[in-house]
Amino acid sequence: MDMKELQEKLTEKNLTIFQQIKYTFFVFKSLLFDRNGVWWILFFFLIDCIRIMGGYLLQNTSLSPVLNLFSIFNFCYYLVLFLFYQKVIFKIEEKNYLRLGQSASKFFFLYFIYYIVSYIGKSFFPYLTFFDELLLIFLAIYLIAMVILWLYMFYFIPLFSARPFNLKESWDYNLHLMKRNWLKIIFFVITYLIFIFFTTESFLGLTYPMLERLNVGYLFFSTIFGTVFFEFFGTFILILFVILHCVIYLNVEYMDRRIK
Repeated sequence: MDMKELQEKLTEKNLTIFQQIKYTFFVFKSLLFDRNGVWWILFFFLIDCIRIMGGYLLQNTSLSPVLNLFSIFNFCYYLVLFLFYQKVIFKIEEKNYLRLGQSASKFFFLYFIYYIVSYIGKSFFPYLTFFDELLLIFLAIYLIAMVILWLYMFYFIPLFSARPFNLKESWDYNLHLMKRNWLKIIFFVITYLIFIFFTTESFLGLTYPMLERLNVGYLFFSTIFGTVFFEFFGTFILILFVILHCVIYLNVEYMDRRIK
């Protein structure tokens, strides 16, 4: 199967969960064996290495320089993650170019909004610590609001990253795509959680008995090697999540175009 055929599959009908996962691994493999795509994947693992080194430095050096370093790398990490959505979508659509400048400016705008909201939240938080009950209520409301916001933004991130729409146009089209696709979003969340659970169990089920025979089971997971293992595993899951997210988004968008 090539990308042209995948586009046809995404246009034909609503994909099943198994088809979504199958096409996710197909796109992942295509990126892995593409000399441009593989650098995107390697970048995420490079950031993992820097995070691990930063965590080690945090334990052994003064606090403020390392925290500043963490902030810079976190910003770069989320910027590349946002741009990776465009890379995946353009890879599927066989576009041999990227609008990185345009998407980066969109990310800066989103990050500015996030920074303002985060700053306001941090300003209120110290006052709530004096009231335990209010703090619990606030945290519960905050978590519920974040879940609802994430669900409402399900198609927004890939759409805003890859399409030449402004913020309002992207948000409006995101809401339009959501109208007939609530079940798909819920199934995606459930599928992703199940996938993480079974993949984690499989990894632990395979690696822990081998390490146990070498008498390094618990020791391994408490060392730097264990940290690297779980960081890399988490990054692998995140990359698959982004690709799966893009596959679902394109399926919904292409079906919407066909209906129109």
